[in-house]
Amino acid sequence: MTTSVGLREKKVFSFDLPACVLGAIMSLLSLEDSIRASTVCKAWHKAAKSVAVVQKYLWVVSIPLCRNSIDLFDPLQRKKYTMNLPNTGLTDFCYSKDGWLLIRKSFSLEFLFFNPYSRKLISLQKYDLNFHEIAFSSAPTLETCTLVTLNPISEYIVAIGTFYHGATEWITTTFQCCLAFDPNIHSNLVYTNNRFYCFTSGGVLFEFDPASRTLKQKAWKDVIFPEIHNNEFSYQPKKLYLMEHKGELILMSTYGSEKPVVYKLVSSKWEEMSSTLDGLTIFASMWCSETRMDVLGMKNSVYFPKYGVRNNM
Repeated sequence: MTTSVGLREKKVFSFDLPACVLGAIMSLLSLEDSIRASTVCKAWHKAAKSVAVVQKYLWVVSIPLCRNSIDLFDPLQRKKYTMNLPNTGLTDFCYSKDGWLLIRKSFSLEFLFFNPYSRKLISLQKYDLNFHEIAFSSAPTLETCTLVTLNPISEYIVAIGTFYHGATEWITTTFQCCLAFDPNIHSNLVYTNNRFYCFTSGGVLFEFDPASRTLKQKAWKDVIFPEIHNNEFSYQPKKLYLMEHKGELILMSTYGSEKPVVYKLVSSKWEEMSSTLDGLTIFASMWCSETRMDVLGMKNSVYFPKYGVRNNM
């Protein structure tokens, strides 16, 4: 009589965690660890992606003078990452949006899109004309991406250049304005609600529709800029910053050491925001300005280009 000896049963341990638990874990990881974790399996990839969308917040891009590298600063985890740039020669940084940098070669005047996270580089046609401001509507990988340049030729004449996704050349249109455009003191360009906007010190909002290539203007009397109270700062210029938050335009003006004044355009009226900014965080730059809501440890504050220069409201 023979007796068969059964094999010892192999135990299989499952690491299937609830989506909420996975998301909580992923939200605590650094960028590098989150990328590694997202490659483990589909469930982990989905959890990492969902947290990246829900917990999205701003990283600060710092451009050293040597310009062969950039610094990415994570304000929440207080970490800095240095990243080398592609070998494109001398470049000027013009704008940033949705994780993409807009770069212009100094000699050839060719524009490049560069994504510091994916390292993807996209070349565009060069633009020979001068411009004061430039902006793009969305990531260059999307068909909705449109570039717009703004150049005030004189007080009442403005030239606007447009480059559409898939186009082979720039289109430049000159507009005769009924309201004056201050070429010395005006905000950056900002895109929202399918329009590009720019605000001047004369209280005029310029609105450009890239689809119909039309320019509108409107003067506002309810925006009051800060007065100068100390002759010590009389030589310092006034600066305007325009940004958007959830489709609403937000305007900020600064003058010397005066406290920034912030307005929000609500129902065709500029309303001064409360002293607490209602939980908003403003990252102000003459290139482009961004806003975020309820950022941990950074609420109700304005940050200027040199990180650490903070103005509590």
